[in-house]
Amino acid sequence: MRSKRLNRGAAYQVLLNSGRRHAGALASDKLRPKMRRSTPEFLRIYDAECRRKRVFIEEVEELEQRLDRIAVAIRLITGDRQFRALLASEGLATMPNILARRISGSPPAPTSSPPTSAEANSISAGEICPEVLSLLRDCTGPAGLFALLRLVLPVRQIEITRLMIARGPVSVNYVKMLVALTPPSLLVKDIHLRDELPSLSDERMAEMESALGKVSLAFLDAVERRGPASLELVAACCYFDRLMDNSKVVRYLARNFPGHFEEFHNLSVPVLV
Repeated sequence: MRSKRLNRGAAYQVLLNSGRRHAGALASDKLRPKMRRSTPEFLRIYDAECRRKRVFIEEVEELEQRLDRIAVAIRLITGDRQFRALLASEGLATMPNILARRISGSPPAPTSSPPTSAEANSISAGEICPEVLSLLRDCTGPAGLFALLRLVLPVRQIEITRLMIARGPVSVNYVKMLVALTPPSLLVKDIHLRDELPSLSDERMAEMESALGKVSLAFLDAVERRGPASLELVAACCYFDRLMDNSKVVRYLARNFPGHFEEFHNLSVPVLV
């Protein structure tokens, strides 16, 4: 029997209704993934994610250290009055504002803080707080994401969502791991996720929970610093490269700062940020 063909309007309505049903399922408990995981698999995910976060944190710290070395170098050479006169004569006296602020010791411009709300703590247990919905507005989450988030209190929902977005791409196993290692005080009442991993002792789970909490906070802080520091480093490198591309500047530095000249040369090497 030949299937009935739908006209364009009817086909659109079927597709629209299907999308609504799928969205409703995502926000319900119907697609909640099972939390139970084998202990080796759980530990593998835990170790991999902690390692991944530490590598990112180290990369941001190295970026900031290079920026500090450039600032120290420029502070040193611009303390020389004759060198400042040379820069002025070569049209190099004006440096980027963000670099000038760092050299002068002024605090960097504040970055935007993560979204929070005074209403977050007033959300009933088992509901999704508005900040999470706002953060996920332009993101695609795994099936059952909201069901997992409903297991934790709003403040933990926000933290998990920020970690999930910063990690990218979103992984349901990653979210499960974060939920499973949520402090009991941040779990919805009567939720006992540690029963899902009976082979791990309470002491081991508490140790993993503490370690993950510390590295996660450091990771989110590094994520916030990465963008501004990258922009500042690009500006600083461009200015320093201009100095080292000027033959008169290079001759002056080689003659008057011989002990630092190799470091100046190393700092002029381009870096990927």
